[in-house]
Amino acid sequence: MNSYEVALIVRPEVEEDAQQALIEQLSQILTSEGGQVENVEAWGRRRLAYPIKKVNEGFYYFIQGQFESTVLPTVERTMRLSDSVLRHMVIRRDS
Repeated sequence: MNSYEVALIVRPEVEEDAQQALIEQLSQILTSEGGQVENVEAWGRRRLAYPIKKVNEGFYYFIQGQFESTVLPTVERTMRLSDSVLRHMVIRRDS
């Protein structure tokens, strides 16, 4: 198992309940094969450096933990298909 960080930007018009549901869904996928979520950081609403799909703001979330690499394609597919997510990135952290 390796240390990873999942970063995502959620559209500003998405309700807080829907944001929490999305983070919970991603956390369940990440822990489905024995992974462990260590920390979920919510940076809140921030102005983007440049417009993405004509949107100037978004809610930033970072999920850190120990995950199996086999769950990462499923997580990336879930974020890519979600209309709520503007941008996402999965980073492998050095331990």
